[in-house]
Amino acid sequence: MKNMSSYNQFHETLKEASDHILEVISKQINVNTFCVASNDRETSLIFSALHQDEHLFDAGTSLPFLDAY
Repeated sequence: MKNMSSYNQFHETLKEASDHILEVISKQINVNTFCVASNDRETSLIFSALHQDEHLFDAGTSLPFLDAY
């Protein structure tokens, strides 16, 4: 069995990891926008965002929780 570290790509920050996740997902699913966010059920903080056509918001944006969906 191979060492698991040979299968994993490590990221130094949550931003790097979320950017990588969005890049991989965007190649699999055809939608305009993907984002990685954290929320406290009132506000969503966007860590990373990827837009195919229409640009909706930037990383670092805070949105009301329900508007983020």
